[in-house]
Amino acid sequence: MIKLPQAFIEKFKILLKDQANDFFDSFQKEAVSAYRFNPLKNLSSFTENFKNDPVIPWNERFGRYGNVSGKSDAFLTGAVYSQDASAQFVGQVVDGQAGEKILDLAAAPGGKSTEIAASMHNKGLLVANEIDFKRAKILSQNIERSGICNTLVTNHSPEELLERLPGFFDKVLLDAPCSGEGMFRKDPDAIKYWNPEYNRQCAERQKEILRSTIPLLRDGGTLIYSTCTFSPEEDEQVISWILQNFPQMKLLPIQKFQGVQNGRPDWSDGNSELLKTARIWPHKTKAEGHFIAKLIKAADQEKFESRLSTPTVSLSRNRKNRKKSTVSLEKNELKLLSDFFDQAKIDTDLSTLAKFGDHVYSLPDFCPDLDKIKILRAGLEIGYFRKNIFYPSHALALSSLGEKFYPQLSLDDHQLIDYVHGDVIRIEKSDFKKGWILLKRNNNGLGWGRFSDGMIKNFYPKGLRTKIFKTEIL
Repeated sequence: MIKLPQAFIEKFKILLKDQANDFFDSFQKEAVSAYRFNPLKNLSSFTENFKNDPVIPWNERFGRYGNVSGKSDAFLTGAVYSQDASAQFVGQVVDGQAGEKILDLAAAPGGKSTEIAASMHNKGLLVANEIDFKRAKILSQNIERSGICNTLVTNHSPEELLERLPGFFDKVLLDAPCSGEGMFRKDPDAIKYWNPEYNRQCAERQKEILRSTIPLLRDGGTLIYSTCTFSPEEDEQVISWILQNFPQMKLLPIQKFQGVQNGRPDWSDGNSELLKTARIWPHKTKAEGHFIAKLIKAADQEKFESRLSTPTVSLSRNRKNRKKSTVSLEKNELKLLSDFFDQAKIDTDLSTLAKFGDHVYSLPDFCPDLDKIKILRAGLEIGYFRKNIFYPSHALALSSLGEKFYPQLSLDDHQLIDYVHGDVIRIEKSDFKKGWILLKRNNNGLGWGRFSDGMIKNFYPKGLRTKIFKTEIL
């Protein structure tokens, strides 16, 4: 049984009045699990297995209530992503479109970023940023497994990003660090950090972040602000602060689904515009707590960037004209890449590739100058060079580009278990020639193997290897 702080109870008795008991009772119910299908993957083999799971009303096409095992082939191939239903609502509000430039400012672990990138169909540019390096590494892994090609994973503070990319983005999502009240039943440890002053402290931090966030938007760009807390100090009152201090920011309406409530002007300065914001309550919807606001930066107002003495950056919309890297591909490396893609029967423009150390990436469209940006993932990693040999990356195997690779082998249950454990796969009879093979499961790339003398050497990343049982596969 979850024990809520007494000060929290007294506060929401006053705020919610006759709804307070239903609200408090919701914390004693089990947290709601949900997941999302990934449209960048082949889903035909999975929809039948999950057909009985209820549909999430604001993401009817891809969102479902239920659990997905982290050892299932659906998860391992990136076909599904475990994500809270209310977090999926945020992704729907962002509504990423192909060709846009979008920033997810506090992106780890990556649920919202992967949803946004999927809605962009891998076209345009998504910058998934995380200030904490360890969390940024987890974010990068989730981007990779989801088969995403158009995303830079960066590791910066908002202030550092503003120095490098002022006025650059069409949309910015700030899923703000908050007091986490909406996660109390999912993560009871969050209760330990709560105290009556915590909401105010979080709100001040959110405002500080927003001072650097809003100038990242171009004129006419859109800010999506969200929290997983119920606190008016961090929700409506922060939006009121934006409207009062940044007059070019205007609230936009958000489509409300059954159970999703309007924001509460009476919990802030009484501005009726706050009705356009959205609240997800656990006693009103089948989801954890969330708050979402959507604002546009009007194009005819004074630019914030002019106040900030920040340097401009060199940008290009043309893939072939943009700066690749300070390190160029050498002639022998181009030959190795050309031979690899010729064997794979993939038509690839090698001039669009960039090299960072020994690693080769295909950079996204609209990619800025990366010399002063801390990058964990620069678009799609194609592979790396070792001792005059080219090794394709795990990210390539999971991507739509890698899906085109030949030869391929579809793994049966036993081969799948052996492969993710890191074992050699033996092939009794085959027409394979010595060389790379794309290993697939349910028509989705899973990783690489190298065939020689009736055996496939295992190149599944050591950090991902695990023991699974047949009952865990689906």
